[in-house]
Amino acid sequence: MQKETTLSSSEWRGASWGFPLAGIIAPILFIVVVTVDGALRPGYSPVWQMISDLGAQGANTWIQNANFMITGLLLLVFAPGFYSAFHQVMGRRSLLVSTLLLGIAGIGLINDGIFTEEGFNNPLVSLHGVLHVVGFVVIFGSLIVAFFIIGRQLRKTPAWRAYGRYTTITAYATLVLFILIGPVPSHGLTNRLLIITAFAWYVVMGCRLFVLARAAK
Repeated sequence: MQKETTLSSSEWRGASWGFPLAGIIAPILFIVVVTVDGALRPGYSPVWQMISDLGAQGANTWIQNANFMITGLLLLVFAPGFYSAFHQVMGRRSLLVSTLLLGIAGIGLINDGIFTEEGFNNPLVSLHGVLHVVGFVVIFGSLIVAFFIIGRQLRKTPAWRAYGRYTTITAYATLVLFILIGPVPSHGLTNRLLIITAFAWYVVMGCRLFVLARAAK
């Protein structure tokens, strides 16, 4: 039986505001950089073009590629904090698997900062283009599975039931947008909705864990 806890006690192992803060900063930083970089890029369309195009063509492609890697590193920092926070709430196996998947998603972002696509309408013409697409699939495939596991586990604990429902809804919404990104013509818009939907979870959970971590000190 899962323990019912608000995680506000001093028994939270390794409680630290730094881990959840990384989860809060990463999505906000990513979206801000993407928005500003896209607005300043001549001829770039946020509706029709994927975010990855910012790192593959035009001037200053290093900005988006660095954005991928920094965001990925921050999400990697969040993962062990998530594990520490929920060791009394989630089943051990579910917690371990979901934490690994959150970490893999961070690695996928780092991968996409290293291996860029070829550009608009040509993502697969080279090995690094293929690796970039693989990274994209790994990021959201990992997050979708992690969200389903986390949502199911949190719904068992009254103190976290609302967050469990939110996480499950996020899992379904991310899955739908991930499927639609292929057939929908406006790839850029769908890409952004996918990113915002999935990454918003980090902000929501990070804010809650940040408050609890501060209270546990």
